[in-house]
Amino acid sequence: MSVPQAAFMSYVQGGLVRGNTTITLEGHVPPTTAGDEDDGGLGVTITNADTTWRAFYIYYNTCDYVPYKYVWVSAGGTVFVSLPAMFEGRITRGTDEWNLGGVPRPLGTWLEFALDNNSWIWGDVSLIRGCDGGVLLWSLDSSGSWKGFTEDIFEGAPIEAYDVKPSGQWVIAATENWDGTTNWSSMIWDYKKVGPEVVYVDDAHGNPVITSKNGRFGTYWPAGRL
Repeated sequence: MSVPQAAFMSYVQGGLVRGNTTITLEGHVPPTTAGDEDDGGLGVTITNADTTWRAFYIYYNTCDYVPYKYVWVSAGGTVFVSLPAMFEGRITRGTDEWNLGGVPRPLGTWLEFALDNNSWIWGDVSLIRGCDGGVLLWSLDSSGSWKGFTEDIFEGAPIEAYDVKPSGQWVIAATENWDGTTNWSSMIWDYKKVGPEVVYVDDAHGNPVITSKNGRFGTYWPAGRL
């Protein structure tokens, strides 16, 4: 994006509500959609910059087991995903095989977002749970704010900075372990390659959160590792 970071407001967290698994759902098949009708309401556009169809999974903060819904997007295509008022959650890359099996698949890049009671949407790109590729996030109001990255940061990291997805794909590991300790190899790699002003590399650095006062974000997803 061409707008410098100093030209708009960025926040440590702002109105963003972040969370992890607190609810287990079983026997529920989430709806798939080719995208919702864009009537100017609350939501997020998803642009798939890969060379083939890709799926994106939208989760509530309160459930890592089953997505709220998911979309398949054609190569180079853009779809709109509508969101209910006060939604708090994230979007991740994935596949039906791994994301619809009722098992949490947290390893990867998270695009986190939350709608507040003014219908503003707050969001960030987080590498805390790992990195399976870049994501670019921008406001669709007039602020020009943006976060995220599109570069490939997989090559050249120290071996301790990698983790492996169930598919066998090597990705950058989570920077914060589930016991609260820091994975210094991946955290330092993300810090150097991307930086805490445009992504969450951990919970202690930077101002990676933006808001869009019309309740709408745009997102751009380069090819990642599934």
